[in-house]
Amino acid sequence: MRVSRGVTVRTTCRMCGSDKLHQFLDLGIQPLANSFVKKEDLDQPEEKYPLEVYWCERCSLAQLIHVVSPEILFRDYVYFSTAMPKLSNHFKDYAKDAVKRFVSKEGQLVVEIGSNDGVLLKTIQDTGVRVLGVDPAKNIATIANERGIETIPEFFNEPLAKGIRESRGVARIIIGNNVVAHIDNHLDLLRGALALLDEDGVFIFEAPYLIDMFDNLTFDTVYHEHLSYLAVRPLVSFFAANGLEVFDARTSPVQGVSLRMYAGRPGRHPISPSVRDLQEAEKRRGLDTLEPYQALARRIQDLKEDVRKELLNLKKSGKRLAGYGAPAKGNTLLNYYDIGPDMLDYVTETLPSKIGLYTPGMHIPVIHIDEARKNPPDAYLLLAWNYQKAILEQEEAFLKSGGTFVVPIGDKRTN
Repeated sequence: MRVSRGVTVRTTCRMCGSDKLHQFLDLGIQPLANSFVKKEDLDQPEEKYPLEVYWCERCSLAQLIHVVSPEILFRDYVYFSTAMPKLSNHFKDYAKDAVKRFVSKEGQLVVEIGSNDGVLLKTIQDTGVRVLGVDPAKNIATIANERGIETIPEFFNEPLAKGIRESRGVARIIIGNNVVAHIDNHLDLLRGALALLDEDGVFIFEAPYLIDMFDNLTFDTVYHEHLSYLAVRPLVSFFAANGLEVFDARTSPVQGVSLRMYAGRPGRHPISPSVRDLQEAEKRRGLDTLEPYQALARRIQDLKEDVRKELLNLKKSGKRLAGYGAPAKGNTLLNYYDIGPDMLDYVTETLPSKIGLYTPGMHIPVIHIDEARKNPPDAYLLLAWNYQKAILEQEEAFLKSGGTFVVPIGDKRTN
């Protein structure tokens, strides 16, 4: 198997610098989860990279050590926040809460790192607050600018932060949704935040919560864009060592379970009991030891065997199968489970940017859900499991006609 160039291999933890890293999960050598393939390129070799997760003995951060160049990952991106109604609504509520809690007067600036097409900043802008987006995906930044959300098409770092401060002033809030987990140089991120925030400013960020992987076996959130799998304890320690204090933390049922954290300069904000409570809950589960991570890997292997057996039995009984949804996470699952076009006739999607392409690695055709409804399969593998409730309601006619869904995630899988 060819391992591609454009990847560096870390030998130390990206948060604490320790070299005591222990591999606990190996999902094989995989293509990038968003690298959907054109029909004319199906015969061409794909770029593939190791997908292995390590645990740091010193600070307990779970992380990838194979780092694909962000220039490869993010400059031309296929994910649009506004295309996900549930997520879009979550961001709007999130934005309103942030403004209500932390914006105290007119003229204050809110900066979002990884602002995508500006759905969150648009809500803040509509309240009269100044906003600025920073996103390296040039195609998406162009769309955001066309929608009236000023967006800089660059990676956020300390020099850029200083430039923003000089040209636009300090920021009251910096927001980073699904950003901290994507960045290799966390120290540069924090230095940039400190350079840009005002004295009482707040850095708010949200990412998938590692606990969800333990509770629901959501291993498919592991792909090359996600370099870190975040828990409260490593973050609190890292921020404290680098000039910021985590003063609030909460979880929400978004994309599985997400963790939202709030940080500011030490002593500037009262510390919520939730910060201590979540750290204590993580410690009770033994997340500061290696064994639970090794046990998690064994459960994921068992899950793979269980799902493959169910699909093979359906196939042997003459059932037609397809995948429902074509999210990035689904490609981690398809490649790890070794599920290809011999098992699934196609996967469905609504995003125009993916329709007509083929899934990375397994090369399953992507078709529009409306096309699939003209001649539906007997069963769908629910790749977009994070929208399970909405999908089951939307596909009521399919279920009433005898169709079924196979849920590929979780200890107790239901459909």
